[in-house]
Amino acid sequence: MRIVVALGGNALLKRGEPMTADAQRRNVKVAILTNSLAANDVPLVHAGYMRYRVELLRNGVDLYELSPTRMIRNDESLLPSMSLGRLHTKAAVIDESIVYLGSVNLDPRSASTNTELGLLAMCPALATQVLEVIGLAQRGSAYRLRFASDGASLEWLATTDSGDVVLTQEPEATPLMHLQNLLFGPFVPEQLL
Repeated sequence: MRIVVALGGNALLKRGEPMTADAQRRNVKVAILTNSLAANDVPLVHAGYMRYRVELLRNGVDLYELSPTRMIRNDESLLPSMSLGRLHTKAAVIDESIVYLGSVNLDPRSASTNTELGLLAMCPALATQVLEVIGLAQRGSAYRLRFASDGASLEWLATTDSGDVVLTQEPEATPLMHLQNLLFGPFVPEQLL
């Protein structure tokens, strides 16, 4: 089984990480595309997601973060609502046949406060198209996260025409974004994200 997901905003929080651990135990391959710190319209929301990146990678998730500048430079057609260099869509494809498209985040606010909507379709043709669009974004507009050689720190890998570029810090984020997340990120309650 394979699950490919594109999630904007705060879709990956406390409820999502255990699902990926369970998926790994069942040999389900999971790939996630979400916003980088620089692509997030609310940097503090990114702090909630950052808490789970290491565990997601340990759980075998292929993790991609959208780059605002790489997205703008990518000439190929991408996901709707990516024109500002950020991702808001929530999309998932399961086993190349089941497609979810909607606005629901995996967070308490989406479950109890916001009005959210999603469509679930069993349609292999649509699944193929959604996988193609997500794949284009992963290859041309995103950084792939991985562990550095020390097995603990993170690296962001971008494939360019000149070859691979490896970064060791959050790419494209301003010093103010870094400072804000460092100071306030630990105190952001997940139920408000």
